[in-house]
Amino acid sequence: MLLSTPEKDKSMYQILIEEIEQTRTLMIQTAVREGLTSPSTLQVSQSLDVLLNKLQIFFYQ
Repeated sequence: MLLSTPEKDKSMYQILIEEIEQTRTLMIQTAVREGLTSPSTLQVSQSLDVLLNKLQIFFYQ
């Protein structure tokens, strides 16, 4: 098993944060366009939940 380097961790963290921000923006745009309970908004919201769970795991590994 390879140990991750601090640089690699920082890079992975930055990528994850960027994905979270992009997905959050998409969710807001979708909600404004289609409504808070539309299937598309809910799907994007679930994708955001997955990313946030990954972020939480990142901090607790």
